[in-house]
Amino acid sequence: MSKVLVYSERSSNRLSYVLDFILGDLLGLEYELTNGKDKFALSSDAKFSYATQPVGDELFFECDSFLFEKDIHPQPINFIDYKGISGFYPVSKRSLVPFDMFASAFFMLSRYEEYLPGKKDKYDRYRGKESMNYKGGFLEKPMVDLYALEIKRFLNEKFPALEFKKRSFEYIPTFDIDMAYSYLYKSAQVTLGGFIRSLLLSDFKELNERFLVLARRMKDPFDTYDYIFSVCEEFSLNPHFFFLLGDRSKFDKNISYSNEAYRELIERIAHKARTGIHLSYKSHVSTDRMQREITRMEEIVSNKIYSNRFHYLRFQLPHSYARLIKAGLTSDYSMGYAGRVGFRAGTCTPFNFFNVNHDLKTPFKVYPFAFMDTTFTHYLKYDAANALEKIIQLMQYVKKVDGPFVALWHNSSFTNTKEWRGWRHVFETVAREAQQSTEEK
Repeated sequence: MSKVLVYSERSSNRLSYVLDFILGDLLGLEYELTNGKDKFALSSDAKFSYATQPVGDELFFECDSFLFEKDIHPQPINFIDYKGISGFYPVSKRSLVPFDMFASAFFMLSRYEEYLPGKKDKYDRYRGKESMNYKGGFLEKPMVDLYALEIKRFLNEKFPALEFKKRSFEYIPTFDIDMAYSYLYKSAQVTLGGFIRSLLLSDFKELNERFLVLARRMKDPFDTYDYIFSVCEEFSLNPHFFFLLGDRSKFDKNISYSNEAYRELIERIAHKARTGIHLSYKSHVSTDRMQREITRMEEIVSNKIYSNRFHYLRFQLPHSYARLIKAGLTSDYSMGYAGRVGFRAGTCTPFNFFNVNHDLKTPFKVYPFAFMDTTFTHYLKYDAANALEKIIQLMQYVKKVDGPFVALWHNSSFTNTKEWRGWRHVFETVAREAQQSTEEK
């Protein structure tokens, strides 16, 4: 592995964290951080400085003070554009780039802005349109990965002997099982309520469908698992499923975790694919509730569970991730917005959670997703064709940085009825496009 010497007048956990990610995780380089000017000046190794002043004529990235702060306070955000990349912290013309890429990367990766007071939506979630990435017009680009490519270009031109990690594009479909079945295995009270609601709304098509499914004369419309696996197998995809096992509530309407049919479904899928817990609506504020639901999942699959996605993407930093760590989980797939597509943390690549309150990098891994299917139908009001166009555009951005393209789907999105008409075509086309991209490499 190639090594780079980095000079900085000061060190900090924030700086080490962002260097670990950009130089280590994204570029595959080892690095040594030094504040010794003489050592840096005399070294003939690959090197660059991240400082207020250059040492000599080296590759020089001017720094802002942000990465050397310890407190948390509102940041003076100034959007700067440069050769297709954007950032927040302007610096002088002496710098290779007119803004501090490392400070900007930390701001995005740490979700610093979510530690500050801000507007929440009706579900008490941080709103995508309040984010600096959205306001700057680059939420849909994996900006931190693009920073890494620009740094790689500078280093490669100056030190052509450096060897960088070869990354490759990968499509990862993930599935939230909010409601395993539309009509089957519900309580008598819920089933009766469904019939009454259909009658009151004069929805005779749904009334007839419910009757046929319960009479076992028609397949439940949410039972799309064979279809999902057939597409994944055809295009050599490795899906990841998240199951909701919380107690029934206004926002948690899945079948009871004790239902044998549901347990058998989870077992069957767990034998074929990666599985995780889909922690319930109120779980993000309760370690006990988290642990209870995780235990249910582990009892069903007879194995440890390490990954989660929060139901409704409802979590608060840093407390929700701290609770996941305490509950024994090692990764989370909730990093995205319900109301917007794109990259909430500025990257498509898994990264370590940094607790800004404690100024600490943790081993807990965060897996960002690029889009959620219901974002298009419920929030953006896109039809299938427009959604597909946007998904392919997002995929192109990820291809450019050779990163992972994580998608969030639901089993209930492949019914080919109502707002989901045409979405099987979307699902299959995305899989086909991803496979072609992989083969081209």
